[in-house]
Amino acid sequence: MITTTKKEVSDLLPPIPEDSHKFTRGRLLMICGSYGMAGACIMAAKAALRTGVGFLDLALPERLYPIVTAAVPEAVCSVYREDDPENIRTVLSAAIKKASAVVLGCGLGTLRETVCPVALELCDKPLLIDADGLNYIAGQPEVTWASKDVVLTPHEGEMARLLNTESFKIHEHREEKATEAAEKYQAAILLKGPGTLTVKTGCETHKNPTGSAALARAGSGDVLSGIIGSLMAQGEDAFSAALSGAYLHGLAGDLAKEETGLRSLLPTDLTDYLPKALKIAEEP
Repeated sequence: MITTTKKEVSDLLPPIPEDSHKFTRGRLLMICGSYGMAGACIMAAKAALRTGVGFLDLALPERLYPIVTAAVPEAVCSVYREDDPENIRTVLSAAIKKASAVVLGCGLGTLRETVCPVALELCDKPLLIDADGLNYIAGQPEVTWASKDVVLTPHEGEMARLLNTESFKIHEHREEKATEAAEKYQAAILLKGPGTLTVKTGCETHKNPTGSAALARAGSGDVLSGIIGSLMAQGEDAFSAALSGAYLHGLAGDLAKEETGLRSLLPTDLTDYLPKALKIAEEP
């Protein structure tokens, strides 16, 4: 196991040529949000934009549209009718075709049962699965997906469900269980928690050195998903985006904590400090 370094993250960050335009900087599709959990979609979206993606598309149910578009005016929205499976398929199919990467799961709630199977079947782009996306696949022993470049981003409780075991076993054997999940799901695994681990079969396990207990708040993982998804859309593979995203997420938290203290840091504060974290990471 090796510790992720600033130089490694700097080398991985996609360059932005002077002649760039919005489509050369990646198009990210986020299939996130449900009634009662619009915040997860909004936090992930704002983090994705701050991390540099050129075009952001949010696939969400009709009744979330007014809330989300007011909070994230920079994004376009692919709006579907949550009680119409044919419409969900049509909307997601069109949005996925245009995307360079996809984030699935943040705040989906019970919509996971209708949205996730369609998204997994149709998505052949680099894919991040988090939150209710993970809860969906944990309940589907024979689940498959079309994408060949996938990262799962569970916390210990979600990992326990993915491996059908108890959370304390994940906590006691983090690297072993992350490796087991990578082999089982044939995907990169980012196991969140103190010393976040990024694992992929055939790659050296990375331990993240940034971050603190200040990040232990609901919503912090949604911000992380937005960061990683943005990097994937800009050209990083899932494993590289996960380890560099974890570093940037933790560094933003460390910078914010200097001002807020350990107790008061909010997940929304992380997005405000992402520009500084990125600037530090890109410095020679």
